[in-house]
Amino acid sequence: MNPSSPPPSSPPRRSYRSAIGLPLLLAALMGLFVAPARHESAAPPSLRALIVGGGPRPDSNEAGIESNVRYVSRLLPSGARQTILFADGNPNRATVQYEASARPANAVKPNAPLGERAFTLLFEEEGGVLKYRPPKLPRIDGPSQRPSLLAAFDRLKTEMSGAPRPLLLYFTGHGGPATGSDWNTSYHLWGSRRPFSVRELVAEVKKLPEEVPVTLVMVQCFSGGFGNVLFEGGDPQGQVVNRDFAGFFASTPDRMSAGCTPTLDESEYKDFTSYFFAALSGKDRVGRTVTGMDYNRDGRVGMDEAFAYTVLTDDSIDVPTSTSEVFLRRFVKAKDGEVMKTPYADLVKWANPAQLAALEGLSGKLKLSGEGRLDTAYRELNLGYSLSTPARVGTAWRRYDAAYERHRSALLRRWPVLVNEKSSRYPAARAEAVKYLESQARAGALKDLMAAAEVLSAEDDPGYSLRETRLLRFVRLGKTIVLAHRLQAVEDPALQARWKRLLAAEARTPF
Repeated sequence: MNPSSPPPSSPPRRSYRSAIGLPLLLAALMGLFVAPARHESAAPPSLRALIVGGGPRPDSNEAGIESNVRYVSRLLPSGARQTILFADGNPNRATVQYEASARPANAVKPNAPLGERAFTLLFEEEGGVLKYRPPKLPRIDGPSQRPSLLAAFDRLKTEMSGAPRPLLLYFTGHGGPATGSDWNTSYHLWGSRRPFSVRELVAEVKKLPEEVPVTLVMVQCFSGGFGNVLFEGGDPQGQVVNRDFAGFFASTPDRMSAGCTPTLDESEYKDFTSYFFAALSGKDRVGRTVTGMDYNRDGRVGMDEAFAYTVLTDDSIDVPTSTSEVFLRRFVKAKDGEVMKTPYADLVKWANPAQLAALEGLSGKLKLSGEGRLDTAYRELNLGYSLSTPARVGTAWRRYDAAYERHRSALLRRWPVLVNEKSSRYPAARAEAVKYLESQARAGALKDLMAAAEVLSAEDDPGYSLRETRLLRFVRLGKTIVLAHRLQAVEDPALQARWKRLLAAEARTPF
């Protein structure tokens, strides 16, 4: 690993990768869930797809990311033209991290010496033995780097100028949070310290002919910030773009998402990509049939229905969002406390079929009942979480990243063989490194790494977090139904027309 390579937005260790990114509750509630009404059933002709995948470096380029690229690529309809940008673009270089074996019986325990615990954090991962191999993809057209990405958009501009056709943009990898209040979140590119931002994507899409309909699916952490592609310049307060644009994202702008796992068993994957594209195609990653997503029984599954299915069934930390949610947040204002008093009977009356399926399903999973169940869920969220917790965890992520990079790079400079477990010199180098780390720990030099790891480990509670995630989805869904209902009363013909166009765009299917 290049010591100067950028740290990912979330650490490349699976035990912490699966940890729960707790929400900034009030901000998350303002992101809204919508499952629009049905529209035309014809599949889009001559689809063009740009698939971008990979972490910023090998130790954050997990097999799950590669699997996402492979899965979406093979689902594209025959005749669709696709471009795949992945990692460093080299199909022969070992850049994909995978879990080669399960956690050994004698794996490091929490009460093990600090030297062993630190070495595990830096090299061996608590989930198992990690190794690297070349990508197993049907094609790679270039690296997931800024020059290749910009060149791909330039080619799309040329191709689309004479014959506009639907475009699918799919991004899978790692993302970074916004540094300000405008949700200008980002996607990490291979080997670059400067990530690809919302504003940059908006600028590239703007180069395309306005009549090109664009579907954007992004599954990296903090991906919901890219919902602002709906506005000029990516500015949340900008004018709504005229283009038919539909966007679906694995997480709200303030939350992490699932999917960055080195595990090879795809039947175990639980993330936005797995549920959303299984619903659209009718087949999951391993070929099993998936049914029940045609909520309005019109004989097809649109992206809006696939989104509702994902909100209901995704058993991970994901709290998905979409462009229609961003639209409602912008143009319909309401106080959370007042909205949460809405009787459940009204939600049922105002919901469309996809919304109703998700509403009833989540209500059942959460064992909520009665007319005040929306307020009950809202109060449980408020009682169960301190609003200071997300900031504390976010600070721990940043400190952990910095400490991980610094300590790991220092060890690799002294013992380069630590990246090659097959080497005959590895056991001796490992023993020396553990001894060195033990001395560093006793001298207090590892406090930054271990303290941050302790904070993150304390948040790794799958059972508790899954309920929190479902509660948050349920509350957001209820608020969205209310806001969508109130939008009907807004006397602005242009706004109403744009809303209907957005619903039509989200009801399309790329397949």
